[in-house]
Amino acid sequence: MATRPAALAAAAGVAVGVVVGAALSALWRRRKRAAEQVNESTIRLMTRVAIESGAVNLSQGFPNEPPPREMACAAAGALLCGASADSAAAAAATLEATGPRAEETDALNQYSFPYGAPELRRAVAKYYAQRFPGAFAYDADENITIVAGATEGFAACIRALAEPGDVIAFFEPCHELYPSQLALFGMLPRAVTLTAHETDWSFDAAELEAALRGARLFLFNDPHNPTGHRFSSAERRLIVKLCRKHGVLIVTDEIYEWILYGSDIDVHEPLAVLDPENVVIVSSISKTARATGWRIGWVVASAPRTQRIRAVHDQLVACVATPLQIGVARLLEMDKARFADLRGEYQTKRDVLGAALSKAGFDLGPEPKGAYYWFVGYKGVPQLQSLDPLAAAMIMTREYGVACVPGDNFYVSARRTDAAHGQRYLRFAFCRSLGVLQAAGERLAAMSV
Repeated sequence: MATRPAALAAAAGVAVGVVVGAALSALWRRRKRAAEQVNESTIRLMTRVAIESGAVNLSQGFPNEPPPREMACAAAGALLCGASADSAAAAAATLEATGPRAEETDALNQYSFPYGAPELRRAVAKYYAQRFPGAFAYDADENITIVAGATEGFAACIRALAEPGDVIAFFEPCHELYPSQLALFGMLPRAVTLTAHETDWSFDAAELEAALRGARLFLFNDPHNPTGHRFSSAERRLIVKLCRKHGVLIVTDEIYEWILYGSDIDVHEPLAVLDPENVVIVSSISKTARATGWRIGWVVASAPRTQRIRAVHDQLVACVATPLQIGVARLLEMDKARFADLRGEYQTKRDVLGAALSKAGFDLGPEPKGAYYWFVGYKGVPQLQSLDPLAAAMIMTREYGVACVPGDNFYVSARRTDAAHGQRYLRFAFCRSLGVLQAAGERLAAMSV
């Protein structure tokens, strides 16, 4: 039988536990109420009502007169002649000399709808309908949100579709924005490790299923950064099956969808083709159009999820650059064969850099089948083998003049400090021009002398 002091202590412990539990429950309820209170701006709502009603719009604070011509010409100069500030300025001067602006009013330099210009949303809907006819149906008004690049698209999705304290699963190595954004929103990362073999990367199905138990979202990147892995049909079906089994929503990162290698991979197929209701697509034109500074992307989701995503997006950025949205709409209307030509261009660049890295002593591992990165082992390079990844990347950058990213940056689990994973790799990007890659190869050659 417990002594009186022990019994009192036990009772006190129970009481403290009850109080703490009640406090945590109250905190959770407050957080949930706060999330539910995130709505689209009423100010911007009234602009849409004004347009629909033919009203004079005095609700939202944006002009209907053009911005300064000099500013517009400077921007156009940068778009058309972007090699340097000087070349952009010269182009701007030519544009300014063509005469005064004829328009007295302006719409395309002002706010667009928070969820995107109608022209671009319609172009995105058509883009998917043409590429995957009958696979899924997305409506420009109900399912598509234009976002400030895939980075903001992910932030809006994560915050709209999950809550602080939720577990979010994904494969590692991974892009650093995944764990960073989860930390910003108070969510918990859970990584499933990809492991390199002679010709490809793979994951353990049991590890994936364990990670999905109790998770809210699964973030899926294919083609994969940094490994260049392309997930097989069997892997993709398994991922969809397990996510559906455990009630986990999939958010896909599709930004490298046109950068593919190998005759057996003709078209990148979104996971949404397999399960439209359980997959949210995030993509952008940053890689496809070589326009990373434009920050134009989109999110495609079911109508109820789109409402929540739009509300968060609205409060994060209001809208993305209106003139650039018009440019992207034109891009998506182009013949898709032009996008497919990217694979030959990048395959040449991949092979040039790969040969130079191999000659310098790096272990290339599985050849990238997509995206534009070599994720290579560096422990066979005498000048680097005793160093940790950050130190190795610094030596490469400062002493050999070829910048790269330390491999442990792409891991979040215990594998970050594992010699076979996080401590093994450096990442090199081959998206630069062929001349730049050849110059890098010359510098790498100095390592094998």
